[in-house]
Amino acid sequence: MIYLLIFLAKTLENILTTIRIIVLSNQKKFIGAILNFFIAIIWIFATISVLRNFTTEPFKIIAFALGCFVGSYLGCVIEEKIALGDNMITCITSDDSPIMEKLRHLDYQVTAIDGYGWNNKEKVLLIMTSRKKRYRLARLIKMMDKSATIITETASYYDSK
Repeated sequence: MIYLLIFLAKTLENILTTIRIIVLSNQKKFIGAILNFFIAIIWIFATISVLRNFTTEPFKIIAFALGCFVGSYLGCVIEEKIALGDNMITCITSDDSPIMEKLRHLDYQVTAIDGYGWNNKEKVLLIMTSRKKRYRLARLIKMMDKSATIITETASYYDSK
């Protein structure tokens, strides 16, 4: 029974740690601090449980390590589902492409910059979207222009207030 508790504690701790990192990278300091409070409590419980008689019960160490492994993996899976934050989509397309107008018609905020490729004029479109919507937007752009180049990167808004 103690092996299962150690495993579950470490799994939960690693899930919360992964989520905490993402929350902090999205400037949510208070939520990050609350998560860290629970992470510390869980860590103390799990560590004390492993250290108590670990020489006679070495499988506690295995349960601890397996919990780290599973928790780290599940934390990443959960973080992908939550998908906090924003992305900047950069789309490079032909100068005469209708992508910009179509995206604006769909209520995307699009900024266009004139660009010059190897042999021709191009448009560089900058579009902010939530991480949850980035794949949908990229697929939409590719449906409109299969030759468009799409670059996504993590982005955040700057508020000077």
